[in-house]
Amino acid sequence: MGNPLIAIRSTSELLSKMQELETKWTHFILDGLEPDQMRMNVYQSWKRCQSYGIDPRQKQTSLAMSDRQMTEWVKKSHLYQISLPVLQHLSDQIQDTGHLVTLCDNNGKIMYLQGDRTIMAKAEHMNFVPGADWSEQTAGTNAIGTCIAIQQPIQIFSFEHFCEGCHPWVCSSAPIKDPLTGQLLGVIDLTGPSELAQPHTLGITVLTSLTIQQLFSEISRKKSDYLQACFTRAKEQWKTDLVIVLDAALQIVNSTSAALSLFNTIDCQQFWSLPGVEDLKSALLNGINDVAEIYLPFWRVKIAIHPIVSDSERIGFLLNLKKSEWHGSGSQMVHNHWSEIIGQSNQFKNIVYKSQLVAPTNVPVLLTGESGTGKERFARAIHLASPRHRSPFLAVNCGAIPKELMASELFGYEAGTFTGGNPKGKAGKFEEANGGTLFLDEIGEMPQDLQVFLLRVLQEKEIIRLGSSKSIPVDVRIIAATNQSLENLMEEGKFRSDLFYRLNVVELRLPPLRERADDILLLCDHFIRKFTDKYGKLVRGIDYAVLSFFREYHWPGNIRELQNVIEHAVLFLQGEQIQMSDLPHALTTTLNNKKESPLELEEKKLLMQLIHETNGNLSEVARRCKIARTTLYRKMEKYNIR
Repeated sequence: MGNPLIAIRSTSELLSKMQELETKWTHFILDGLEPDQMRMNVYQSWKRCQSYGIDPRQKQTSLAMSDRQMTEWVKKSHLYQISLPVLQHLSDQIQDTGHLVTLCDNNGKIMYLQGDRTIMAKAEHMNFVPGADWSEQTAGTNAIGTCIAIQQPIQIFSFEHFCEGCHPWVCSSAPIKDPLTGQLLGVIDLTGPSELAQPHTLGITVLTSLTIQQLFSEISRKKSDYLQACFTRAKEQWKTDLVIVLDAALQIVNSTSAALSLFNTIDCQQFWSLPGVEDLKSALLNGINDVAEIYLPFWRVKIAIHPIVSDSERIGFLLNLKKSEWHGSGSQMVHNHWSEIIGQSNQFKNIVYKSQLVAPTNVPVLLTGESGTGKERFARAIHLASPRHRSPFLAVNCGAIPKELMASELFGYEAGTFTGGNPKGKAGKFEEANGGTLFLDEIGEMPQDLQVFLLRVLQEKEIIRLGSSKSIPVDVRIIAATNQSLENLMEEGKFRSDLFYRLNVVELRLPPLRERADDILLLCDHFIRKFTDKYGKLVRGIDYAVLSFFREYHWPGNIRELQNVIEHAVLFLQGEQIQMSDLPHALTTTLNNKKESPLELEEKKLLMQLIHETNGNLSEVARRCKIARTTLYRKMEKYNIR
């Protein structure tokens, strides 16, 4: 089979491979057909892109920051400073090969780009420039974003890219990880024209990432030594106090045994899976830069948080813990579980009302609706408003886990079951969620052979790990979600009817945003507050023309798409009120396409007629028009023909 992370194994197969992938991309994107013999990582990325609401005809990704912001960001980046000598050496090595060397942060933003100037000029057309966002959520399937998603090296060739603008390119990326914590630091990438694809390019990126990781090893050891020294000093300074020291990835570096005993555990690895510590984790992830205090009501523990800084970089936290009753305002103990569920339309309020009624029960819930309508947010709110709120809420995306791994993910496995598996065995999601809620997203993607096992768990309330014959009782509430019609899947024989009726005790259909026009202003206000706080911007409102456009737009990506649009607008705001010019280019193109000349209207009419006559055979339409298929795609995008 070879390495499934490499797209090209021989340069002699480039043209045939490209034609084969073009057919698969067309069938999947335009015809809605599942591709045959597709690389699993690419197929799963395409499915994720659909769930993100990415436009497959997108020509370029978005810029994440201005030149000024870029300069400040790079100046502060330890990854950039440490990697620079290695990157410059690699740039010299690949000179005149037609490739570009790229370094991105762990979110997919480009911080370094060097290579052939002609190739760089071509790459600018898809915004492959410093400061651009190449995460999957923004740019679709590409080596940088997909490498971040799977945490593995990968090569993406031509039509394997989800978005049309990337089809003329091949890219090979490898993750750069902190050698001590395993935390993803960034991605190294080599990108070039598709016709220059080489199988060994991925190997070069892997070797480069390993070289950079080696440089980080010494730095990580110094940080670890510094954190250990901080722990020792704290114990000496506060002899009777309880102390925990965390690194930047929130892993416990050291702890007094009495501190962990407050949480009824002696296992550092289990700390963040304990109930009631979510508020602490959120506070730390939000970037505390000064001494702060938080109270965890579940454990009745007051925690003083001291950031640990070395060479102007926050490298961890020192936690000073005390058993205490809370005598403050109580705001940290009160949670409105429905505060993030925004909407006042009658249809939406009815769904919220039903959710609140069903939350205190143990009945299974099936959430249906298009991608981006907020199914996971509803699932979390139901869990938090239930008697199970102090136990785990675990989300599993059934469409993102390879079929061969899903059984072990859900049910776990015993020691020795798999070569390369955990030698001690591993608990599955059902065991980890015991006492809490398991959210099975994209349930329609679950393989049929696993549907039988899920049905058995729902009936018997017990699981059997792979490689074992011993039953383990589990108490888990199931909330499932799908953007597909399970009834249609049952008719096609792809989903078991007995499992459907087990899951569908209560169905909550979340309406698409286009059916909630009256809620758009509320949602806009919510997202504007969220992103003005995040980016420190002053936004006084939204222009009436923008709001009118939002009410007429069909929102294929639903609430998720609206959130992304508002974030973009706040980031690139020119004045104090969001105008049409602040919106993403791809969105305003939709508006511009409505203003068509008589000649354009005639061309659009002809294309629609030909597509109808050929039953959607786009190759035949292109042949009759005597144009390339890519030209046809551009015209279909221009006229918004789906």
